Amino acid sequence: MSEKIPPERLRASDSDRDRVLRVLREAAADGRIDLEEFEERSTLVHRARTLGELPGVTADLLPVDEQPVRLDPQPVMGLFTSLSRKGRWVAYPDEHVVALAGSVDVDMREALLLRKHHRMTVTAVFGKVDIDVPEGVEVRVTGWSLLGRRSTSARRSELSDPPVVEVDGFCLFGVVRVRAPRRGLLHRWRRPRRRLDRGT
Repeated sequence: MSEKIPPERLRASDSDRDRVLRVLREAAADGRIDLEEFEERSTLVHRARTLGELPGVTADLLPVDEQPVRLDPQPVMGLFTSLSRKGRWVAYPDEHVVALAGSVDVDMREALLLRKHHRMTVTAVFGKVDIDVPEGVEVRVTGWSLLGRRSTSARRSELSDPPVVEVDGFCLFGVVRVRAPRRGLLHRWRRPRRRLDRGT
């Protein structure tokens, strides 16, 4: 994939649009938007061709960590609190995850990778970081620990050229865990690279 293409210009899929429409239906059902506004926003979703056109449609309906499509390059920082990043989100290269006397859950099973080799710098100081990856991903845990624990339940990938998630950083009186589904519970690994290779 060409890294010159901004994430917001990546092509949106039908499943991306369906996620946003689901939020709109729920908002209309409980009265947060009326029927006319539902129709207006739904039209925008159906016409959307890129990921960048989708987040603004539901920005005022849900908290940031519950948005159906997320383009957020900011670090994930759980400072004396608990945070999560899950659902459909863009995994930016060399991202940072920090848990300082807090906990962070990062679910990558539906994330969009901008690189086939995705490197994360994970810091846990008196905190805990849990990272969920899909089946078939090659996981590499590097970095160091001092009176802490860094582990992974991911098995060696059976794919000939698997995507790689490298977890670097350090752990001080904390826990960093990378978890993979049990054998047989397959998750679809969505990467924009395939769509772009086809000329989209």
